[in-house]
Parts: sequence; C-alpha cells; structure tokens
Amino acid sequence: MNRLLRKYNRILLAVFGVGLMIVFLMPQLPDLMAQFGGQGSQIATMGEDGEPVTREDWNLIQQQVQILQRLESELPPLPVIGSIGNDLDRYFLLVHEAGEAGLIGGDASAGINPDTLLTLARQTGFPPAAIRQTLINYSGIRRYLTMVTSSGRLSDRRLRHEARRMIDGVDTRYVVVPAEPGDTPPSAEDLQTHFDEWADVEPGEGAHGFGYRLPDRAAIEWMEIPNATIEAAVRASIAADDLPVRKYWRQHESRFETIEPGAAVPDDVTDAFVQQRLEDMRPTIARAAGDALRTPRRGFESVNNFIVLPEDWDSARVDLADLRSILAERFELPLEGDDALPQPEATSELLDLEAIGRLPRVGRAGTDRYGRAASGNTQRSLADLVGAAKEFGGIGEVPVQSGLAGPILTDRQNNIWVFRIIDTDAARPPADVDEVREDMTRDLQRLARWNAMQSELENMQTRAGGEGLDAYAASAGWTVQGPRSFQRYLHPSIPRPATIPGLGTDQELIDAIVDRSIELGTTPLADVPAEERILILPSDANMAVMIASLDGRTPLQQANYERFLDQGVLQGRVLANELGGDNADNLAASFTTDALRARHNFRRSGEDQDADEAPADASATASAE
Repeated sequence: MNRLLRKYNRILLAVFGVGLMIVFLMPQLPDLMAQFGGQGSQIATMGEDGEPVTREDWNLIQQQVQILQRLESELPPLPVIGSIGNDLDRYFLLVHEAGEAGLIGGDASAGINPDTLLTLARQTGFPPAAIRQTLINYSGIRRYLTMVTSSGRLSDRRLRHEARRMIDGVDTRYVVVPAEPGDTPPSAEDLQTHFDEWADVEPGEGAHGFGYRLPDRAAIEWMEIPNATIEAAVRASIAADDLPVRKYWRQHESRFETIEPGAAVPDDVTDAFVQQRLEDMRPTIARAAGDALRTPRRGFESVNNFIVLPEDWDSARVDLADLRSILAERFELPLEGDDALPQPEATSELLDLEAIGRLPRVGRAGTDRYGRAASGNTQRSLADLVGAAKEFGGIGEVPVQSGLAGPILTDRQNNIWVFRIIDTDAARPPADVDEVREDMTRDLQRLARWNAMQSELENMQTRAGGEGLDAYAASAGWTVQGPRSFQRYLHPSIPRPATIPGLGTDQELIDAIVDRSIELGTTPLADVPAEERILILPSDANMAVMIASLDGRTPLQQANYERFLDQGVLQGRVLANELGGDNADNLAASFTTDALRARHNFRRSGEDQDADEAPADASATASAE
C-alpha cells in the first residue's frame, strides 16, 4: 500500500487538491460565476418574451445614475417625478420608454457644450463619453415626460393663453383702500373668542392675517469701540512722542517724498503710520475685550458647547461699564471728548429678532467666524447670533446664551462691538388677552370695518368708472400709485408671489388684472372706456380693496414664447399650475417603480415569476405622494 501511494502520490495530491478547492469555493460560486460569466450575464428580464437585461447594460445604468446624483443640483427637475434618486430600475425603464418614443437623441438634443462636458468630467471623475450619454438620456426622459403630461391636454392656443397669463405685464395705476380700525372697542367676549381661536397661530397665517403667537424675543446690552476712538488714541501718542512714526518713515522712505533732515513728519507719512497701527490694534483690542469677559468663567463646565453658569453669575460677570474702563486704561483710549469711548447701552424691553436687526448701527454688525448665515450672507449678524442662542433652541453651533457676552462683532466702518443677552423669552402663545390686547383690538376693529366695506364695492365701481381714478381718489383723499407693471412670473420657471406696494402679496389680484387685460383683446387700453378698464379688487387676506386702472401692456414677445416652448419649461409650468388632486396623483402613479415594472414585465433574475410584484421602494412612494 505504501509502495502504491509513493508511486502515485502526485496524481493523488492533484485530485484531492482540486476537490478541496471546489469545497472551499462552493459558497462563493454564484458570485464567481457572475464575475467570470462574461458581460452577457443576465441581470433581469423584461417584456412578454422575457428579453434579457445583461450585466453590460446594467453596469452602464449604474454609472449613469451615479453621474446624475453628482449633477443633480445642476439639472432641471423632471416633470411629475422630480428626480430619479438612486432607483436603478426606474431609471432603466424610463430610458427604455423614452427611447421607444424616439426621444433619445444626440448631443444637440441635450444642448451639450464640449467645454462644459470636459469641465464636468474633471469635476466628477467620470469619462466624458459616459457623461454625454447620461445627459442625452436625461434630456430624452424630460422630453418624454413633458410629452406625456401635455399630450391631449395643451393645444397651441391654450399654451399661448396661459403663457400670456404668466408673463404679460400690465401697466397699472392703483389705489389701496385698507379697512381702517373704527372707534368702537370690541366686547370682552369677542376678544376672548378671538383669542381662543388665534392665540397659538403665527402672525399672518390665520384668516385676514390673524395670529398672535409671540416670537423669540431678547433684551441685549452692547458697547461700541469706535475706530475713531482708537485712531484718536494713536494720534495722541504721536503728538506726545513722534519717534515711532519717524522710524516708520525711515523704514518706508522709498514710499514717500524725501524731506530735509529735521523737518516735521509729513501728513501722508503720519496717516500711513496711523492706518498700520489701527490694523494692528483693532484685533488686539478685540482679543483683550473677549479675554476680560471670559476670565470669570474659566473652568466652568460646558454642555453641548454652552456654559453651565452658577446661580451667582450675575454678580460675578464683568459689567460692560467696567470693561470700558479696563480697555481705556490698557490702550489709553479717551474717555472724554468727541472721540471718547462710548458708554454701554441696552434695550429697554424685549425685542424680536427683526427689531434687533434694526437697532441703530449695532444691528448691522456681524462676524464671519461661524460661516455663512441661513440667509446666505457671508457674515452672521447680531440678529442671527441672538437667534442661535441656547434659550431659543440653539444647538451650540454658535456659542451664544443669555448672561454671557457673545462673539466680538465688527461693522463695515471697522468699529468693534461687544454684546450680551441679558434676558430672553422664547416663542410661545400669549398667556392671556391682556398680553396682546392692543393688536387684537385693532384687528377686530378692522374686521368690523372690512365687513361693512363689502356693501360699498358696487358704489366704488360706479364712481371710479364714472369719474376716473384720479378724480375719485382726489375726492376721497387717497393717493394714486404707479403706473407699475404687474405680471405673475418673471420667467415661467421662476414662480414668485405677486407683491403690490402698499398691500403686500395677493396672487389673485395680479391674476385678475392680467386676465382682464387679456379679455379686452388687442385694442390699446388707452382707447378702452375707463369703466371697462377700472377694476375693484377686494383682498380678503389683507382686508383692503385695490382700485386698479389698466393703462398699458407689456406683452410676451413671440421670440421668448418660442424659446420657452422649445425648452419645455412652458408646458411644465402650465401643468404645475393646473394639475392637482386626483389628476396629479394618477399621473405620478403611472411612473412609480412598481408601475413601470408592471408595464414592462420587468423582473430581476431570481425573482419568483408567480409572486406578486415586489413592494415599491422609497423613491416610488415619495413620487406618488
């Protein structure tokens, strides 16, 4: 036996080695087969005949979806569905449907610029050819969805009419007649009923703009360290000893005109020296102020970037008046005279953030230490910082809290500002009627007047049409505003709320003005009788009446109409304005992943052919909603 094993040992080792290798690789066999099965490996089937979707097809789809995710912010949204997300099945089937409709074109159809293509390739790391095909497919899907949504719904005549409604401008002179509060005070019962209904509603969000929920409010104190005060200190030191400025002169003598030795220091040299000293001193003074205010709280515990203050903190903290004396002594800043260091100031009451932003001078100060503000400004203003306070739900991104000095601020004039929140009242409903009695009383008096004005609208129309807007307004003591061109949109892809100076926003009023202009046909408005082009437009939300005289038109130009039509934005905006309720839901439901899979009998390899369709993924659900 041993002789036999020695004779055939190599053959036996080879056979058993192969067997062990097969056993070892058995769990990984499906993946290995997929990898070495070639580019034709089947990923899914579709259609009645089970046409295969190969791995080669699917690799391209995966790459294109990744490219779309990288470029999502730069691409126009898709009609009805918005975006593809990371849904490979949905994207593949939409490309298939767009291709079947003959809407997958070439470079020109997607408006691809070669230079832009190369830039995108460098930014994303994908090959230019892959990005080109992705944009072509995406453009085809957009055209396909636009065609589907507008098919049978948007005739050329209707498109032109809706385009005029959106973009035509109507030159209008107008008068705004608000419902002024009367003299009769509301009853206690009416006030309480009104309070119960609207106390916990944000101002402006209830009927007629009612709402009395109180916003975040704070009281603050602040101290200014003016650039002029620092400059006065620098110039005073030069007057006492000009040796530093003479050294500066010698070090930079190539910049200035040569002066005889022993002559007085030229003004331009002095001014240059002062500016350099100011550049050096401002950050030094700001750091000194911050250090002085932080010293009493060193070693205190912090939670979420906010300091845990002891109960006796009010007596331990540095008063701004004391800080003024500290800075004046250390930097020889003047305390008297026109350029004296100002005394600290404080608000006399709690102010909301908007009012804080309107505080004279300090309201315009800010800092760039904490990145951009929510508004997009490069600096965070005083109001931004107060709004981020711990007491108002701040998360510690900006370390601001009541009782502590906030970050040191500066303004455009290089003045330095120190501020501290001294009291807060977070947003809440008012405690009782008395807290908002004045506002509620005025609103109820306005409401009573508004209800009475409804019976006067017909008389307004008669007088304005008969006398003309100017004469009628003069007799009533009203001011005619305009002419102003009113239009619904600046561009069909940029919806905007209509703003009427002196009234606010009311889209229905703008629509009524434009619709009336269209109804009057092509006749110049100046030739239309006054009674036909004067409108009485009640604004229920604002409790006011707009008396409008239509005097001229700025119509949509044919070239712009054709451009918007070619881009597809016009059709999409018309449908976005009009689709609603069941229509919008049904249309979106036709392009969910489930609907597309069912329409094309799309099945991933390995799915049970007899089972129901797989449940919709998150993207499909989101689209249907």
